[in-house]
Amino acid sequence: MAHVKGLHETRGLTTLRVVGSGAGRGKLTAKLARLDHQRALLERQLAVWTEKQQVTKHRLDLLDEEITQIGLLLREFEGPYRSIDQRKRARASGSEQQPDGGAAGVQRGNMSLEY
Repeated sequence: MAHVKGLHETRGLTTLRVVGSGAGRGKLTAKLARLDHQRALLERQLAVWTEKQQVTKHRLDLLDEEITQIGLLLREFEGPYRSIDQRKRARASGSEQQPDGGAAGVQRGNMSLEY
């Protein structure tokens, strides 16, 4: 005899056993009612999962938009990017003086906000 945890795990094996043992009309009707109930339960679960999937996808889209907007704002605050070579040349020539903030005046390039 196969071990069945509940109606969710019901397989066709029990149907064969019920029919093969000369079951009456009542047993078959009860079995049909249980299977119909299980089908309705699974359809409701599928509907809930599908709705949750759509809500989650919408939330992910909103988060992606917000991350993109924040990334653009951060890039605006940083100003133009200067490469390492440009900084070395500026220091070597002495033509550019660092602002009073010291290292705070160093500009950085684009950064990824993915995590």
